[in-house]
Amino acid sequence: MKQSEGWDIELIKKIRSKLSVKVFAITILTTVICCMISYVFLLWFVPNIYQYDLAEAESWITFLPDIMSEEPKENASIWFEEIGESIQNNYDGEFELHFFQADGQEVSLQDVNQLIGGKISDYDKVEKTEPYSVIFVDDDSPYTILMTRNLAKRTQTEETLGKALPGLCIVVFVVSIITALFYSLYMTAPIKRISRISKQMADMDFSGLCTVKRTDEIGVLANSLNELSGKLSTALTELQEANQKLQADIEKERQLERQRLEFFSAASHELKTPITIIKGQLQGMLCQIGRYKDRETYLAQSLEVTNTLEQMVQELLTISRLDTPGYGCKKSYFDFEKLLKTRLDVYEDLIIQKDLLLESSLSLDTLLFGDEVLLQKVVNNLLSNAIAYSPDGSEIFVKLWSEAEGIYFTIENTNVHIPEEALPKLFEAFYRVDQSRNRQTGGSGLGLYIVKTILDLHDAEIRVKNTFRGVCVSVHFK
Repeated sequence: MKQSEGWDIELIKKIRSKLSVKVFAITILTTVICCMISYVFLLWFVPNIYQYDLAEAESWITFLPDIMSEEPKENASIWFEEIGESIQNNYDGEFELHFFQADGQEVSLQDVNQLIGGKISDYDKVEKTEPYSVIFVDDDSPYTILMTRNLAKRTQTEETLGKALPGLCIVVFVVSIITALFYSLYMTAPIKRISRISKQMADMDFSGLCTVKRTDEIGVLANSLNELSGKLSTALTELQEANQKLQADIEKERQLERQRLEFFSAASHELKTPITIIKGQLQGMLCQIGRYKDRETYLAQSLEVTNTLEQMVQELLTISRLDTPGYGCKKSYFDFEKLLKTRLDVYEDLIIQKDLLLESSLSLDTLLFGDEVLLQKVVNNLLSNAIAYSPDGSEIFVKLWSEAEGIYFTIENTNVHIPEEALPKLFEAFYRVDQSRNRQTGGSGLGLYIVKTILDLHDAEIRVKNTFRGVCVSVHFK
């Protein structure tokens, strides 16, 4: 029983999933319905005819010749009427009697002396009994009697069919129209939707979906089209994103190339200046021209310029290393508060020489994940800038604290401000606020550029802004 049910389920699934099976089933169903309608119409309008056998009814006339031979002619209609009623009642009017003269002319059963216009030859092709010869007592002329099928009943049947067939044809036509409409909707509607969606896909529009809730071949095609549309849309989106990323990378590479060219152009200019100074001083001392005869003084100056040149070269090497593709920081957790204290101790003598007042507020045990060596360069540059650019007797505020958003570190020096238009350019290579490039402070213009590069490697943010007391540099480690 369970196996039979399983086969039934599989058969139903197969029928539902095959369009050809559906079309076949619908065609068969339509044909059966039309046949049933035709049958019902015929059953309703056409009466039953010829249910009885003529040989069975023939027994009603076999005795008439004997009876009529003893009766006068005028009594024949009485017998014909009685036998006719019996045949009508017993055989539902399927048979009828016919009486003919010796010349074959048919006479009336109600009046044997009256002709009704028929001939015995009219019934040659009609199912009939054997003809029986009748002779009356008072008439020596031979007569013939026989029984045939009731032709009037056949004519009635034909008339009935004539009435039924127009209605039947109309019904069949209407059913055909309805079936054709159903086929057109059932078969072409989903195909039209699929065609519309495919046209949208051809126009690179993948937003539409083909909502065909079917499990046959058309349903599979619609689902496959939806899946293809989704995959193409995803692929196109990914391609556009990749293209945008590629364009951004290309633009970034171009920007880096421009920055690299600008950097090397500025570097060559910056290196040329101290080299020119050293060369001029050495030539003057070798030729003992004027003031250059005082070699001790100008050798000391040349050494100072050489130290500046060496510092610049070291910074250029640092920048070159940081800008190398694939360079990675050696990050680990370390105590940033301890690093700051150490660097403040290193700069303590310089702070005292300039009579500066240092105030620090450092959170204890502030762990930071980063490259300690590189971040030490950041602290050195920021502290040295704050000390170098602060007037004597000024104050410097150093603060370190932690919040949910990350670690914050600020250095604020007082009694000095930076022009607002110069703030966005501070982190450019070789940029100095002093446009005359005066090196009294010893700056090369690379310090903040190196700071920004290192902090970018640590995904940290740095900002410089003017405050009412001076200039504040803030760093945020996320």
